Amino acid sequence: MYATPRLRQTAVALILTAALLAAVLQHPGGTLVGWATCVLTLGVGLRWLQSARPAQGRIRVGLRLLGSGFLAWSAGQLVWLVGPARLATVVFNAAAVLMATGAAWMAATRRLGSIRAALDGLIMATSLCFISWVVILGPLYRAGAGATAVFDAAVYPIGDVLIGSIALLMLYETRGPRRRSVAVVVVGLLLVFAADTAYASQVFAGTYRAGHVTDLGWFLGFAIVGVGAPRPAEIAGSAAMVTDGRSWDHLPYLPFSAALCTGVIAFAVRGGRVDGVLFLLVILMTVLILVRQLLALRDNRLLNGRLAEVVDDLRHRAYHDPLTDLPNRALLLDTLQRRLDAGRPVALLYVDLDGFKPVNDSHGHEAGDRVLATIAGRLESCGGDLVARLGGDEFAVLTPPGVAEDVAWRIIAAAAGPVPVRGAVVSVGASVGIARHPGNGGFGGGFDAGDLMRHADLAMYAAKLRGRNRAVTFTAELEPDLESASPMAA
Repeated sequence: MYATPRLRQTAVALILTAALLAAVLQHPGGTLVGWATCVLTLGVGLRWLQSARPAQGRIRVGLRLLGSGFLAWSAGQLVWLVGPARLATVVFNAAAVLMATGAAWMAATRRLGSIRAALDGLIMATSLCFISWVVILGPLYRAGAGATAVFDAAVYPIGDVLIGSIALLMLYETRGPRRRSVAVVVVGLLLVFAADTAYASQVFAGTYRAGHVTDLGWFLGFAIVGVGAPRPAEIAGSAAMVTDGRSWDHLPYLPFSAALCTGVIAFAVRGGRVDGVLFLLVILMTVLILVRQLLALRDNRLLNGRLAEVVDDLRHRAYHDPLTDLPNRALLLDTLQRRLDAGRPVALLYVDLDGFKPVNDSHGHEAGDRVLATIAGRLESCGGDLVARLGGDEFAVLTPPGVAEDVAWRIIAAAAGPVPVRGAVVSVGASVGIARHPGNGGFGGGFDAGDLMRHADLAMYAAKLRGRNRAVTFTAELEPDLESASPMAA
């Protein structure tokens, strides 16, 4: 939707840069590019502050910090043109801190994420300091340039890489229309980084001259950053730039790996000699990496704990009835089959409530659910090893064979008790079928939990035929008698 305006603005930025390039080539060494960059960054800062108005929460704070950083850069450019260079360096450093903080603030969506983002930034900054010291700053310092010159040459590219790294992390994690804005900003920051790196290299070589081609990198980079300012439709209603759970966790290790390779080469070239600054940087990088790994381990433990809770909950839901929280048919059959396989004697009580359908018809299903939940609690107090709900108004109980009849009659008595529902009192009964298995391979091979369940069901049906509210034990004679009987309502 906003691709065409951004393309037009990018074209304008390129045309202005080309015009400045022509002016620099014709009259090198002037202050034209410096003043143009000062005015441009002022406009970019105001544009980003304007983008923060419709934003909310963390995004609003991040956009304001970035806008303030661009305004600070404009102030630093102004001081560089008319005031002392040392003061300009201080203002530029403040601008880099504001921009880095704003980018990190937008990249982090949780408290722990914010800590990790800070650690990632420190790891990358320390790694880049290590590389800069080996390649440029160390030789410059040993050549007698002094700490001030070393600091001035290093601070800009290091700050830019830190900001750009966090922006790359945002680019990887951001999805949807916001990603286009972040991508444009990353391109602009990379151009600023290229200009700062060229500046540092020329300062080291003693060839830098203000108002030359190098300065155009800053102008073009900040112009692209201004083009990438998010539109209201891209951030409206958004509380965070990150739109999914994926993250580039290995990002900090890329500059760390580069620093490691640089250090190995430097160690070999310098005959095994390591100065104190590199030694301190190695210790700092090691500590930061260890802390980050500890945070990652903590994250993994928390994630594994939550995952275990979810798995336990799903397993419970898979094997338990949602209304009564009793084990369901699947868990009952599994438990019963394991007892049969182990050769243990067992009795199965098949319970069907009598008179439950009129409760549903007269008082509604909510009242029926209350009756079922109440009866389930009573069944658990009647004894037995496992009480399960099979579905509807049917339950089952596993008991040792010797106490099956006693448990069955306790169930019948408990089910007959009154149950209050919606200002009324209802009563139901229970018919119980009992089926036993002697264990140790009784009934011959191939007899399983389903067969015992069928025996108990036949016995329960016989109890209903004989008048309900009673218990009947399965015998082989029941099968032919029930084949000729008519189905009977509960």
